[in-house]
Amino acid sequence: MDRGTRRAWLVGLAALVAGPSATGCGKRSAVPPADVGEEPAPGARARSPDGTSGGAGGTLDAGEPDAGPLDVWDGNPGDAEGPLAHVPHAICEVDLAAADDAAWVFFSPARPVAGMPLRVIAVAERDLDDPHLLLHEGRERRRLGPVEAWGGPPWGWSATVPAPSAGTLELCLASRDRPRHACVRLEVAAAAETTRAVPATGIWPIERNWDRGWEDLYQAWIARLFLVEPGMTAGWRPLHKALRDPTRNLLWGHLGLGEDDPAAAVPAELAPDCGDAPYFLRAYFAWKHRLPFAAHVCKRGDPGFGPECAGEVLTNLTPAWDQVADPVLRFNRFLAETVARLVHSGTTRSLADAEVSDFYPLPLSRAALRPGTIFVDPRGHVLILTRWLPGRRDRIGTLYAIDGHPDQSISHKRYARTNYFFTVKTTSGGFKAFRPLAYRDGEFCFAANAALAAAPPAVQYSTEQYQFADAEAWHARVEQLLNPEPLEPLLVYRDRLQLLVEMLAERETAVQVAFEFMERNGWTVIPIPSGPEIFATSGPWEDYSSPGRDLRLLALADEILGFPAQVEENAGAFRIPPGRTPADVRAELEAEWQRARDELGIEVRRSDGTAGRLTLGTFVDRLRAFETAYNPNDCPEVRWGAGENDPEYATCAHRAPPAQRRLMEGYRWWFAARRQPTAP
Repeated sequence: MDRGTRRAWLVGLAALVAGPSATGCGKRSAVPPADVGEEPAPGARARSPDGTSGGAGGTLDAGEPDAGPLDVWDGNPGDAEGPLAHVPHAICEVDLAAADDAAWVFFSPARPVAGMPLRVIAVAERDLDDPHLLLHEGRERRRLGPVEAWGGPPWGWSATVPAPSAGTLELCLASRDRPRHACVRLEVAAAAETTRAVPATGIWPIERNWDRGWEDLYQAWIARLFLVEPGMTAGWRPLHKALRDPTRNLLWGHLGLGEDDPAAAVPAELAPDCGDAPYFLRAYFAWKHRLPFAAHVCKRGDPGFGPECAGEVLTNLTPAWDQVADPVLRFNRFLAETVARLVHSGTTRSLADAEVSDFYPLPLSRAALRPGTIFVDPRGHVLILTRWLPGRRDRIGTLYAIDGHPDQSISHKRYARTNYFFTVKTTSGGFKAFRPLAYRDGEFCFAANAALAAAPPAVQYSTEQYQFADAEAWHARVEQLLNPEPLEPLLVYRDRLQLLVEMLAERETAVQVAFEFMERNGWTVIPIPSGPEIFATSGPWEDYSSPGRDLRLLALADEILGFPAQVEENAGAFRIPPGRTPADVRAELEAEWQRARDELGIEVRRSDGTAGRLTLGTFVDRLRAFETAYNPNDCPEVRWGAGENDPEYATCAHRAPPAQRRLMEGYRWWFAARRQPTAP
């Protein structure tokens, strides 16, 4: 099939995306000034005063995130971005081999100081029997505690030395069957440095290369940063809220620059959307450890062809911000004004056989699907895995992930078919890892697919994901890995109900963020994009509307309502309790729904600030209203499906313009069909 024929086929990509939408992942409205080079929104057009396509409309103040203003632009022309000095794509051998029992020990901060806390971090490729961390200080040898443990694979352990003495220390990971799995020697300085060193050129210097130890530490760091216990959720706005929490961030203050202290003069600021988030986290980790960082500069492309990459690579050695003297501010500029402008969710949609790419596909295995792995929805959204929670008889196995949003929020996502959209009709989606990178003899280079295909399972290149007969088979394989044994239907159903509650709560946060934005801007009408662009554009509509999020909720509601019948019709896929028939189980599940519809729900805030309760039953009763409830120009009551005859509608003070409501009625069929359209 030639390119023209294939592109024509892709225009009909609605067949490919016959599933719930991903949340949009366009660029935020809070962008640098025009001379920085931000590209205009695809398909941008003038809007009429009523917010529909037509003549010129007003402007909006994008406002500031509730974490305070981002230090992105201070109006000084001398601080404008300089030449980027891209480097060409190159291939080299990158050694990522490691023994099955490999382990490493790290410490933080980078320059330990006497009397100041020293964090010890150990990672290993396998779990250990009675793992413990040891300190050798002079003639003293003692066991550190308490030790925090998480993950697997890789497994991680951490402890703190409250006040080490100046001099040489040795830190070791030990276990019941081995006195020394790994050790590291370090020097503790008598006093802290008082200068803020900044490289003569580049964002940060490169002092070491990536290897399996650094990759394992990156994965363990991601896992601990976003760790939540089963049944719990968490979220941040923006991302640096998580990084500024010393109980979560193992690298808090690692550089000794006050970079993670919100009270510092210049703390690190990270506010990515979904496409930026993997790059921001990777860059932050590389910055802390003086590792190389690189990203291919690509045009967005489309799901069938992937991004268009000419082989130019942005690196941390770019001189673009050499004129910024403060090392943390230089890093902030690099992320907010260079990386955020040049990378996007399209960059992650590289095809499986692409070599000029930042990511490559993985096999479906627990060894490969580690924290830091990304999941790419071919329609545009990106998730970052943070935890694999194995199933057991009393618990559903699942994958935990985080994702960024255009409003700069970071939320948790558990595995569900509605959250992990996959298709075998293109190889641009699925689970992927960062392509291994090295810096040698002054040049950046990447591992090739052929070399990665022969690599160990943890880093192996594989096209397995695209060889399934269909998406159903792909999901079945993922679910079988998470839950090798058939599950008891009631346990599954309750888990799905809880997932719906979590997704509704996440939506309430987004609705309130949109409401606060509209209040700040005097309810100036946000223009509605045309047609499929309601799902992916840029600016305030992208930031504060919720068509993709709402499609996922509608699809999950359908799944929940149809689950009792599914169990009866496919009883062999579940563990039916002894003495019960499939019909008995269906009746039990239907009774469970009748209980849950009134007992489970979330608190929502109305326009006047009062609180109300939205039950699952009310949500399901309003599914048709939710097909047009995504417009940020509507009050929160309407965003939650309230009609003029519902009591809570009385506090609604704002409605979307009539012309916008007519357009949404025309778009309703996409939501009724639970299908996201494809932009031409």
